[in-house]
Amino acid sequence: MALVLDYNDNSVIQPEREVSRAKTVGKFLIAGIHSSDEIKRHKGPPVLTLEERTKLVKSVKWVDQVVINAPYAPSVNTLDKFGCDFCVHAEDIAMTADGVDSYAEIKAANRYRYCKRTPGVSTTDLIKRILSKFDDDQAESDQVTHASPWTTMGDCWLTSQIIALFSSQREPTSTDKIIYVPGAFDCFHVGHIDFLESVRNFGNYVIVGLYSDETIRKYKGNKFPIMTLQERLLCALACKYIDNIVIEAPYNITNDFLERFKIDLVCRGQSTGSIQINGIDPFQEPKSQGKFKIVGSGCSFTVEKLIDRVLKDRTTYTKRNRDKAKKEVTQYDLWQKLQANTEVK
Repeated sequence: MALVLDYNDNSVIQPEREVSRAKTVGKFLIAGIHSSDEIKRHKGPPVLTLEERTKLVKSVKWVDQVVINAPYAPSVNTLDKFGCDFCVHAEDIAMTADGVDSYAEIKAANRYRYCKRTPGVSTTDLIKRILSKFDDDQAESDQVTHASPWTTMGDCWLTSQIIALFSSQREPTSTDKIIYVPGAFDCFHVGHIDFLESVRNFGNYVIVGLYSDETIRKYKGNKFPIMTLQERLLCALACKYIDNIVIEAPYNITNDFLERFKIDLVCRGQSTGSIQINGIDPFQEPKSQGKFKIVGSGCSFTVEKLIDRVLKDRTTYTKRNRDKAKKEVTQYDLWQKLQANTEVK
């Protein structure tokens, strides 16, 4: 059984969770990625390029195949072309720019399945956070004040079930070379993906150390991180290049820490400086043991560049958020009426 899931922008957590749920409907998952022009026409301008979105989707552990330039309103012929039994989407009603249900034809053919939307940060949330933190000129009138639950999904509260759903069950073997990579991994992006891919050239079991929000603020300032520890954790857990994660990892790596996780090599990216807290080099111990390496990825994308991209077109993205919120309020009201009618029947 095959499935196709339409994926449009860097919604960070929500798509990964929808993909994980979609995979339970069948055994093989094809993720369809819309072109930037399609997204702009139907939803507003995307933050990431098609190439960047494709790389992110390919890194998600539940995705078996990717189809680029998937139509925003897929047809039965679309499913047949790629050998798909069903099309899976979240329970919200996706509408085209013309106000038509994007999945009308597939629903009529009974080849549509939906997965329940779950709380998580969306593209709208992310843009809003960046503008509120870094745009000093943003007017109060620019803020989205009336939105549906689909626009802002709420806080990300983790449970043991969610963590188990995302987690890899593979334990390192005696022959594995264990690589440790600490960092913030804020707004999990293509720079992180390229770096993690490169790291795997030096070992076959990768442990990521996720810094706490407090630790990040100490070396990056109070405006960071953009995403909370819980949100950053789910993004990292969804990545197929990561085998295990240390939550609230210590900033300074000690010998006890290296021994506890049997770490063979500690890697750091070229764009990540070794910033000292209290005058101590956090990599001092692995350096002294010859277990430290700076790894280049060939990608210069950083969270700062993501922020610059949003701020550069702040007017466009502010309008995008406002228009999308208004559209989703209408769609949510329609969805509630449909749900009520279904319950009556």
